[in-house]
Amino acid sequence: MMAVAMAPSVVAGGCSTARLSTPSLALPATYESAAAATATQTPEALDRWWRLFDDTQLTQLIEQALVASPDAKSALERISEARAVRAQTLAAYYPQGALQGSAQTQNTSESIAGLGVSSTSAVGGAGGFSSSFIEPAGDLQTYAAQFNVSYVVDLFGLQRTARRAADQDVAAARFNYEATRATLATDVATALFQARGYAIQLDDARETLRIATDLAKSGELSASHGLTSTSDAARLETDVASAKAEVDRLTAVELAARRSLLALIGHGFDPLDRLQVEAVAPPPPAAPSVAPGDLLRRRPDVRQAEAQLRSAADNLALDRLALFPSFSLTPGIQLAKTGGIYALSSSIWTIGLGASEPVLDRPRLLAVIRGQKARGEEAVAAYEKAVQDAYRDAENGLATFAADTKRSADLQVAEGHARFAFEAKRRGYDLGLTDLTTLLEAERTWRQTLSAYNGARTTALVDAATLFQALGGGWSPEPTPTPGKA
Repeated sequence: MMAVAMAPSVVAGGCSTARLSTPSLALPATYESAAAATATQTPEALDRWWRLFDDTQLTQLIEQALVASPDAKSALERISEARAVRAQTLAAYYPQGALQGSAQTQNTSESIAGLGVSSTSAVGGAGGFSSSFIEPAGDLQTYAAQFNVSYVVDLFGLQRTARRAADQDVAAARFNYEATRATLATDVATALFQARGYAIQLDDARETLRIATDLAKSGELSASHGLTSTSDAARLETDVASAKAEVDRLTAVELAARRSLLALIGHGFDPLDRLQVEAVAPPPPAAPSVAPGDLLRRRPDVRQAEAQLRSAADNLALDRLALFPSFSLTPGIQLAKTGGIYALSSSIWTIGLGASEPVLDRPRLLAVIRGQKARGEEAVAAYEKAVQDAYRDAENGLATFAADTKRSADLQVAEGHARFAFEAKRRGYDLGLTDLTTLLEAERTWRQTLSAYNGARTTALVDAATLFQALGGGWSPEPTPTPGKA
C-alpha cells in the first residue's frame, strides 16, 4: 500500500526526527467511491484541472487570478519572508566580526607664566640626570584600526541541523503558497459556476414571467368570453406580479455574483460589463483515477504539515545540541599610528580558542528541550490530522460527485416528463378542457423540476472543482521545491 510505504520517509529526514513519534498513516489502498473516477485521465491532469472543462473563460479567469489575486501575492511574500529568516538563521553560524576604525586630532598649547616659554625639555639635575618632557605645542594625529573575528567551531553538526530546519521552513512556506493557489483556483471556478447558475435561474425566471403573462392574457380572454371566472384571471395576474419580483431579485443576485468574481481575480474595481457570464452548465469532466496514497505527494497542505514536522524535529535536535560544549576561534588584528613631531606605529595580532560548557544553565536548557519535544509531538498530530482530513475530503468528494452525476441524470428525465405534462395541460386549458388549478399545478411541478435540474447541474460543476482540489489538484507536486528558491 503506497501510503504505508511512504510513511517512514516522513521521519527519515534526519537522526533527530527519530526522537519523535512516528506518524500513523494507515491509508486504505483504494477509495470506497472510486467508481466516480476514471482511468482515462492520468493523475497529472489534476495539475491544471480547470483545462479538463474545455472552458476558455474558466481557464482565463483562474490563470489571471493566480497572478493578480491579493491572496496569491500575499502567499508569495510569505516565501520571501521564509527565505529571509533562513538567511538570518544561517548567518549566525558564519564568522562574526566588525571592522572598526578611528581617527583623532589633538591640539596642545602650553606656556609658563611670566617667562613666555611654550615648552621645556631635558632638564639636568645634580647627582645624576633626570628629564621632564612636555610635548611641544601643536597638533597630534592618532589613527587606529582593528578587526576581531569570532567563529564557532562546529564539531557536532549544529550548522547542518540548523540549515535543515530552515530549509524545511522555506519548504513549508512554499507548500502554503501552493495550497493558497489551489484554493484560489477552486474559489474562482466555484464563483464562475455559481454566477452561471444564477444566470440560468434568471433565464428561467424570465421564462416563467413570459408563461405567466401568456396565461394571464389567456385567462383574461377566457373570462371575457365567459369560459372562466374573473377570479381565475385575477389569480393569473398575481402570478405575473410574483414572477416579476423574482426576476428583479435574481437580477441583483447575478450582478453581485459577477462583482464578487471580479474581486476574486484581483479586478474588483472593473466595471461589470467587463465580465459577462453565459447561462450554461455543461456536464463536468470525469475525475482521474488516483490512490489514497497519492495524497501524501499531491496535497500541498499535507506536504506543508510534513515540512513543519521535519522542522520541529530538527529544532528539537538543535535544542539538544545546546547541551554540548561549544568551541570558538577568536583571531584579530589591531593597527595604530600616532603622528606629530614624534611618530609612533604599532601592530598587534591575536588568536585565541574559547570553550564553554553549560552547567548552571542546564536546567533551563532541559526545560527548553521538553517544550520543543511537546511542539514536535503537536506537529506529529497535525500531520496525522492533515492526512486524515485529506482522505476525508477526497472520499467525500468522490461520493458527492458520483451522486451529483446520477441526480442530474434522473432530474433531466423528470424535467422532460414534467414539461410534456405542462404543455398538454396548457393546450387543454386553451381549449377549455382543463381547469386553471390543474394547469397551474402542472406548471408548478415543471418549473420546480426544471429549477432542481438546473441547480443539480450547477452543483455538479462546483463539486467537481472541489473534488479536483481534494485529490491534490491545482499545482504540480514535482519537482520538490528547492529551499531558498522559488
